[in-house]
Formats: sequence, structure tokens, C-alpha cells
Amino acid sequence: MLVEHALNLAGIRDAAHAEYGPGGTPVITLLECSLQDQTIRVDIAPGSLLERLYGAQRVVEHTTCSYGLAPEVQHIAAEHGMRIAATDATGEVRAIERIDHPFFVGTLYQPQLRSAPGAPHPMAKSAPSSGLTIHSSSARSTSPN
Repeated sequence: MLVEHALNLAGIRDAAHAEYGPGGTPVITLLECSLQDQTIRVDIAPGSLLERLYGAQRVVEHTTCSYGLAPEVQHIAAEHGMRIAATDATGEVRAIERIDHPFFVGTLYQPQLRSAPGAPHPMAKSAPSSGLTIHSSSARSTSPN
């Protein structure tokens, strides 16, 4: 998601993901301290979609990541229509969202790991209704009246 953002909107023509080998400008790199099987504190940005979904500004999430946004290009997560929606205790980006889309969210943690039957994650509960809102808005705007 962020490599495509870097390539197509931030003008980093050789944006690369370290997991796929050397070369290019590393946008996604191996984390200094792996988040493999970690529980992390996530600080949610005020006014973000995530704040509305969670109803909170601080949550705990589970992650299985070893890669993250390179500190040298962290600024791209807050440019060209993207916004930093959450950070961890060290201030590193853990979630982003598009400001021009009703439900475009990317996380470095796995919300599905906190979901259970009868108790879905806040993001899982909101995704279907977000789609219905988008569909309803589109249907109204294409109506002949």
C-alpha cells in the first residue's frame, strides 16, 4: 500500500519493499526490533477514521510484523492524501488512512487477531456498513431525478 503510494503519488520512482530484495529506495524495511507475535500499544490520531471506529485514542493490538515504514520516508504517510492514523509507543507509524476515501485504512497490526465469534474487531464491524454507505451514496448520485 505504501510502496504504491510512494511510487504513484509521492514521486519516489524506485520505491521498494526490502522483503523482495535489495535495490531502489527502501520504503518498507526490516524493523530494528521485530514485532513478531507482539502485543503493542497503539495511539490513535484524534479525528481519524480509526478513532471513530474504536471510540478511543489508545488501544492494544496484536502484530506479527517484521517490516515497517522506513523512518527516512515516514513523512510520505502524511502527504498526498494519506494521513497517519496511529503510531506506537515509539512514535512509529502503525496505521494510515486516505483522507479522500470513506474506508481506506492500512495497519501494521492484524485486527483479525482480536476478532472472535460474537465479538468482531471494531474495524470488521464497520467495514460492511461503510460499503453500504458508499453504495447508497453512489445510487443516489446516479439517479435520473
